[in-house]
Amino acid sequence: MAVKKTRKDQADQTKGTRLNRSQRGKQIALIRKRQITTAAYEIIAEKGYYNFTMMDIAKRAGVSSGLIHHYFKDKENMLVTLLREMQQSVRINTEKAIEDVSGPKEKLEVFMDSAFALVETQREYIHVTYDFLTQIKFNERMQRIMSKLYRGYRQTMVEILRDGKAKGVFKDVDEHYTASLFVSIMLGIELQYVIDNTAFFYRDYTYKIKAYIFDLVVKK
Repeated sequence: MAVKKTRKDQADQTKGTRLNRSQRGKQIALIRKRQITTAAYEIIAEKGYYNFTMMDIAKRAGVSSGLIHHYFKDKENMLVTLLREMQQSVRINTEKAIEDVSGPKEKLEVFMDSAFALVETQREYIHVTYDFLTQIKFNERMQRIMSKLYRGYRQTMVEILRDGKAKGVFKDVDEHYTASLFVSIMLGIELQYVIDNTAFFYRDYTYKIKAYIFDLVVKK
């Protein structure tokens, strides 16, 4: 025997259908936006920040330029979104790598390894990041995102050092100074290697830098 639906049942069903459509629409929008920012990442890595057009990105993404403008109000908005996605991805991967190990010394080593590995495993990321760095003087939004990235590096290392000091593994070092020192060394050696990858053996130098940091902070 069929159950007759009340007006309330019909209204609830209609509302549910609308919600499902809305959710599907949001999912499609997220997929499209990621498709566009991925294409932008690839194009900037190939051509540089100043040498691409929105049409280049549209062709790479397989969409119309009109669709890009539908999801992003302008070129700057798209690039800021891309930069934010890049930094979030790096932060999440670094945090996951640290969570997979226990002990302050192990966490510190994994943290440094993750930071140094980017220049070899994600060379395009380094090039695109440096392209964005040229814009921080002129674009406050990009400056804030880049500042958040390096502040995140420093804060992660500060937390590792504090944990190690509390457990009696690390010396009573100034954790903020030590974290800033490491980030400065990391950026410097990455930049040199990107400019001239024949200048030195990158892995050999990063190994020596890690040994220096360990000697600086680990109790004998």
